[in-house]
Amino acid sequence: MNSVFKLLTISIIIAESTAKSESESRSHDCELDGNKHLDLCGSLRKSFFVHGVHSKPYESAVCSPISALMPLGKLTLGADGGTLQELLDAVGVSKKSMISNQFKRLILELRYLPGVRLDIASKLYVSSKSHLQRAFADQARDIFESSITKIDFQYPTYTAEEINTWVSSQTNGRIQNIISPDDITPTTSLILVNAVYFNAKWETPFKNVKNGTFHTLSGKKTIPMMKRVGPYNYTKSEALGAELVKIPFKEGMVTFLLVLPISNTGLLVLLNQLKLAPDILEAAISQMEERNVDLTIPKFKIETDLNLKEVYEKIGVKGIFNEQDSGLTNIIRGGTISVSSAKHKAFIEVNEYGTEAAASSGIGFTTLSQVTFSNVHHVKADHPFLFFILVRGQQLFAGTLVNPK
Repeated sequence: MNSVFKLLTISIIIAESTAKSESESRSHDCELDGNKHLDLCGSLRKSFFVHGVHSKPYESAVCSPISALMPLGKLTLGADGGTLQELLDAVGVSKKSMISNQFKRLILELRYLPGVRLDIASKLYVSSKSHLQRAFADQARDIFESSITKIDFQYPTYTAEEINTWVSSQTNGRIQNIISPDDITPTTSLILVNAVYFNAKWETPFKNVKNGTFHTLSGKKTIPMMKRVGPYNYTKSEALGAELVKIPFKEGMVTFLLVLPISNTGLLVLLNQLKLAPDILEAAISQMEERNVDLTIPKFKIETDLNLKEVYEKIGVKGIFNEQDSGLTNIIRGGTISVSSAKHKAFIEVNEYGTEAAASSGIGFTTLSQVTFSNVHHVKADHPFLFFILVRGQQLFAGTLVNPK
């Protein structure tokens, strides 16, 4: 019996032609910065998930800091002035010359994680009436492995269908219709699309699954709950008012971090704490140690649409949306573009396979009361909680389960 975890995300940015600019593309010497991979230490890492999930405080939500990061990395290549500084601060690097080496390493590390499948796809749709500056196009291909397609934005229905078909193909049909014809105007010059697909099995499956009660913010509901007793990294954080448990996927390089408020109604308080002081989460994680844990978590499925423009602005990325002075002068030849809209769509599903077959053959599960562990911490995620998917401590995905479906 295997527990399979699936998560898909899409980020899309639409750029419009604005005032003409006489700026020519400038070459940037790529400074290879030692041996470090990108640690996402900027404002996006620290605050994106809080603003993303907090925009839907009474609903379950999921988002991907990685998927939201990639478009900003690309835009950094074509930015100048104050906009460039905003993008660098959000990404978490000190200068533009670090983008190439850092993102190449990041993508390489994510692509070859042992034991999990993580696909990252990137595409740029360029107006048939516009031309990308050569330096920007070359770097987008080389650093982000982006494919570039010319398309006629004068036909918005066709364009939307073309983009939605590509998105669907990159997410195994899970994400549909992220863009509509209404999102495309005659002045649209460029559309950036990023897709992330994650699929992994738990290192140790949950074999005991039965219905249980989940306490939502408005009442109770009965849902399937998965249960297992075993060794997990665990801590109880007084600063967060929450218990933290790491559940490893196969090979142990990627983990699911459960952040469960001690109070049934403590999630909003927790999110507000993290908005004001995001570093307290890292402090709590650093205190985690292996403990015997009697863990119960629900099976769940979440799909979320976010207005990425609103979230970007909350983390300090504002200049790219300024029609008069976007700072994006090195992307389109002979002109400047600004970002007119940005969207983020994510889907997550935690599945338990084999339960039906085992039941039909009359094979029962061992009741966990028959397994003896000393000093067991009982963690029952039967009320709203926060979760992350972490790689080497970095956030691939983040979300809240508020009202399971």
